[in-house]
Amino acid sequence: MKVPLSWLNEFVDLEGIEPEDIARALTLRSVETNLSVWDAELEGVVFGKVVSLWEHPKGEGLKVCKVKIGEDRALQVITKDTSLREGEGVLVALPGAKVGGKIIKEKEFFGVVSEGMLLSASELGLEDRSEGVIKVDEDYPLGTSGKEVLGFGEPILEIEITPNRGDLLSVIGVARELSALFDRPMKQTKEYQLEDFGSLDIRIEDPHCKRYRGVLIKGVKVKDAPLWLKRRLWQCGIKSINNVVDVTNYIMLERGQPLHAFDWDKIEGYIVVRSARVGEGINTLTGAYKQLTEQNLIIADSKKPLAIAGVVGGLDSAVDKNTTNVLLEAAYFDPYRIRKSAKSLGIQTESSYRFERNVDIDALKRYQNIATELILRLAGGKVNAVRDVYPEPYKALKVFLSFGKYKRYTGEDLDKEFALRVLQRLGFECSESTCGLNVFVPAFRSFDVKGEADVVEELIRVKGYDSLRQEPLFIPSKAKRIDRLESTIRNFLSSRGFFEVLNFSYESLELYTILGLEPPKIEITNPLLKNERFLRTSLIPSLIKSCLYNKKNFVQQVAIFELGKVFFENGEEKRLGLLSCDSHSLEDFRTLVSDLLTYISVEHFSQRSNYPFLHPNLQVEFIVGGQRVGFLGVLHPLIQKELDIKGSVLISELEVEKLQPNKVKYKSISNYPPVVRDISLVMDKGQSVDKLILYIRDLEEVEDLSVFSVWTNEEVLGEGKKSVSIRLFLRSTKGSMSDEEANSIVFKLVEDLKKEFNVSLR
Repeated sequence: MKVPLSWLNEFVDLEGIEPEDIARALTLRSVETNLSVWDAELEGVVFGKVVSLWEHPKGEGLKVCKVKIGEDRALQVITKDTSLREGEGVLVALPGAKVGGKIIKEKEFFGVVSEGMLLSASELGLEDRSEGVIKVDEDYPLGTSGKEVLGFGEPILEIEITPNRGDLLSVIGVARELSALFDRPMKQTKEYQLEDFGSLDIRIEDPHCKRYRGVLIKGVKVKDAPLWLKRRLWQCGIKSINNVVDVTNYIMLERGQPLHAFDWDKIEGYIVVRSARVGEGINTLTGAYKQLTEQNLIIADSKKPLAIAGVVGGLDSAVDKNTTNVLLEAAYFDPYRIRKSAKSLGIQTESSYRFERNVDIDALKRYQNIATELILRLAGGKVNAVRDVYPEPYKALKVFLSFGKYKRYTGEDLDKEFALRVLQRLGFECSESTCGLNVFVPAFRSFDVKGEADVVEELIRVKGYDSLRQEPLFIPSKAKRIDRLESTIRNFLSSRGFFEVLNFSYESLELYTILGLEPPKIEITNPLLKNERFLRTSLIPSLIKSCLYNKKNFVQQVAIFELGKVFFENGEEKRLGLLSCDSHSLEDFRTLVSDLLTYISVEHFSQRSNYPFLHPNLQVEFIVGGQRVGFLGVLHPLIQKELDIKGSVLISELEVEKLQPNKVKYKSISNYPPVVRDISLVMDKGQSVDKLILYIRDLEEVEDLSVFSVWTNEEVLGEGKKSVSIRLFLRSTKGSMSDEEANSIVFKLVEDLKKEFNVSLR
């Protein structure tokens, strides 16, 4: 958003404040703001008046005019602009002038010398194309610099607003902000009053249009806009179109209310705001044809779409030079609906940018009246009818800010006089009560001010965050072991794609019965729901409920965990529960839980278990320090069928307080290459492979190992036996290990394993 300082001065007195200070104050207390200067390469260009003109004797379509640029000086200039009239002000580039990198010289056209050049907007880069020269309808002394006439050298604030501050997308919004920041009163302006009258059929069929007001103006004359209006648009980076359309853009920039002008004679029947229908399309003002869907909110007449609401107008109903009757639209559309509509079409306009960030529904009528008065002044005509459809008028949200709450937020007492003054300058109505302030949120701030914390923020930022009293930081107490452990677990599981869930600690008995778990015994005296009145003794029922909820809502892959408490008659415990459905294979899930225990430095191994709610052949329990700490497995197929859960359900539960991390041991990294050896061992089916791995890992020469094959075959191995193949990575820190040394280590390892685990080499 570009805002000229001279335009701001029309609403708030900024005399004596440097532009740099204004930009700095906005950046530190409102939104990021840069300062630039509106300028162009323009030297040797002056203001003059056409005193006479005549047809070029030989050049078809050319005119020769005499332009007075001083009391005793006039130039003869040739132009293609046949609309030029005697007495009109123009900008003349004198011989030797610099205009946009070009040097202007005297030039002969068919035997007639042109002693200069009349400038058009396109030659200055202000418009893409121009049909004529710039006509100056304001009175300046002859010879006034063209830079002064065009306003070049004007300081411009370039504001990068945040999505919640749509109120700053207008000159008056920025002026209101500066009024509060510099404690300057807003200037009062007279406003044109216009109430409903006449016949105008307007219908709202979609609730996402909260207000629609139409003003029918007949007898207008569409022509070029005056220079002062063009200059404002140019300074803000908008091209001039004609006097009617330029007024709508001018009010949008000045007041933040997008407006749209329709050619009334191109409208058939009534005006209706509705969702687009399947198969409808529209030629937009951007020149592109857009196919519409029900996602798009549109303005239509009784037969066809006229505009995409809040986004862009239609070409077939646009105001052009032949228009005599205009319907001026002002509306409020739901920001979320406009954003979806604009995104679906791949269009962003100045209007959609504002509607997406909320506009002032309450001031819509006032701003449209200002635009109407300006159109009547610049284009003539007469208001024929006015209709305002406003089903639910805006009711200001009341926020109570207590003195105590302000002090808790800021550490200081509230200065009531300062607070009232700042809030009123920002446009809030407020009053003092016994122990605080009653603040009423205006419509233009309803998008971001929702509660007392937001009101406190308004006061603090205007006062300046640097004004708050400095307080020494208190060194936080050292976290308990269990708190550090939980944080580590959360970070690990989150990094591996699991989402944390928080479930209520009270349950019904239904899932406990289905799972075959011992029912909870601690009953809540006054439960929220009668059937959910027992404190849980396991996290598994809670996780299964979460899984069922996600599946019901079409979340096909579920990977969740919960760190929560379970309750028994003799106390409570902290548990970690994990559930994966269609997200991991059993091997991946088991590896993940094992990796977690390894990550938190817990030495563990697993062994077969016999939990009734798990698949009898696909479950294990974890042993740490000789005691059971949890289990892992696949939910029993019969239970899964009863619960109607599609996909493989993997669950695990660990007792967190029994996970005692060992002290981490570090060893130096060898600079010598490893030697890889594979061994295949035959062992009892029921024997734990984890114990075997832990034993091997303790060998100094074994840097790493991996199990790459486990299989059974009674004909080959014998009854009750399994084959385990292990890849060993051997490395010495003293030198390169020879084959003989590696073979010796492996031979001794196999002999030790035979004695310790009763295994044999296959």
